[in-house]
Amino acid sequence: MKTLYLLLTAFLFVSPSLVAQNIDDNKVNFQYIQLPLQKINPLFTQYEVRVQHDYRRANEDSTQVFAQRKQLQEVAYQSQYAAWLNQKKQLDRQYLTQMAAFEKAQLVGTPATQPLMPQYPAAPVFLPLDPIRMNSEVNDQEITQGIDLKGYTKGLGGFIINYSILPIQGIRIVESKKGSGANTRYEYVCQYMLPVEVTIETPTEGQIFKRRFLESTQSQSMKTYNSMYEFQLWWMDNQQQFYADLERDARKRALNDVNQQLNNEVGFVTTSRGAELYTVKKYRDYEYSDITKAFTLTTQALNLVGKERNRSSAFTKLNEAINAWKELLQESNLSDDKARVNDKITAVIHCNLAELYIWTGNFDAAELHVNLASNSGVMKARNHAKGVEGFYQDQKRRWQANF
Repeated sequence: MKTLYLLLTAFLFVSPSLVAQNIDDNKVNFQYIQLPLQKINPLFTQYEVRVQHDYRRANEDSTQVFAQRKQLQEVAYQSQYAAWLNQKKQLDRQYLTQMAAFEKAQLVGTPATQPLMPQYPAAPVFLPLDPIRMNSEVNDQEITQGIDLKGYTKGLGGFIINYSILPIQGIRIVESKKGSGANTRYEYVCQYMLPVEVTIETPTEGQIFKRRFLESTQSQSMKTYNSMYEFQLWWMDNQQQFYADLERDARKRALNDVNQQLNNEVGFVTTSRGAELYTVKKYRDYEYSDITKAFTLTTQALNLVGKERNRSSAFTKLNEAINAWKELLQESNLSDDKARVNDKITAVIHCNLAELYIWTGNFDAAELHVNLASNSGVMKARNHAKGVEGFYQDQKRRWQANF
């Protein structure tokens, strides 16, 4: 009896794996050309980068403001000096009058006390204004070389990218105290803004794109100190150099960031995707060679989508793979867990089909299969549908902008 009990217990633990088909997750990596969100007339295959030095206007404004402040300070100083000079003259007059009386008294032999020298008020001091911080000049070549728009070549006669460099602004040092006692430390972060404005013009349409990038506050970490006074000592000697380094590094980061965002907006970037596709392990007496075949066709098709922007050379193989999966769906039996194509397998087939339809540009069909997977009740398929939703919507926007 004990042996029979052990056998029955073992069967209860093993039986779920015998009645359930196991799904294999397969990561398929392939390349594709990411379409731009903003279409540029295909007639224009070349572009030219022109640099606009908008920070120079800020320098001019700062110079004018500085000159005005200096003039006002000079006027105020002259007024203060005139008032002081008038006080001094009055004290001198009083002293000289008293000295004259003292001298006369001495001449006739009358006892008299010699007046004390006058105590003048402190003379006003002209304090020079703090020097203004000017935006340094930018080498145009650094910008023109830093903008590399994928899918196009640099040259004349195409469209024009105007890259406007604005002044760095809103600079402030943020201090935060961490720890206590001997473990106290002071961390410093420099916050700033360095927006960049970009426009794109074509010879036939004029301005087709205008965007101001990096308008939010940026941060750059600084050194950590054990005392705030150590930082202040360092700041006394390094303030000007810090600002120069900050501006240089911030402009470099801005250029890299804008180049990436421009490529996302209007470039044809060759990138990669790791798509999650599903197959089925062998189960009992069922044969799944047709699923293996459909998966093979799918990987072959996806490896072709990166050859052209419109993926035309992949369409035949994509449709062949789609038909292979759709043929399997004809056998779908959602009410029988032991069916060859049960609800679990049906759900992941919908996931596979959605991925294939995306690359044919049939987004209605893709959305249909995503919804079927999402509403299938199969957790793996529901999670998959949720995970690909954002990517599929992005691909839809890009496709519709170009075709």
